[in-house]
Amino acid sequence: MNARMESLGITPQLLLEVFDIPVSFHRCLVPITGGVTSALMLSQAIWTSQALEPSADGWFLRSQEQWTQETGLSRWEQETARRALRRSGLLEERRVGMPAKLWFRVRADAVWRALQTHAGAADR
Repeated sequence: MNARMESLGITPQLLLEVFDIPVSFHRCLVPITGGVTSALMLSQAIWTSQALEPSADGWFLRSQEQWTQETGLSRWEQETARRALRRSGLLEERRVGMPAKLWFRVRADAVWRALQTHAGAADR
């Protein structure tokens, strides 16, 4: 670390905090979801669902705060992305319990079909 950065208060510890774990997503999902925000949310949902036990039938629980922590998306960005993903049939939602909690499931078959359709359209 050079003296100029240290004089600005930029320490190695600060850099490690600022440049925390990067958020990445599958670029191929952008055209089928309609935008980067929806693609980011679907990528995170796919990653999350892959870590599930088979008995979960693909359903996983995520709070708004967890989505924000994992993706950086605001409440409004999440709601817009969720609406787009539901409408396109790529993500299912259900509310369960009292108080109700929101569960999600990626429709892997629909994602695959959408990717195939997009790839076929790109070949033309």
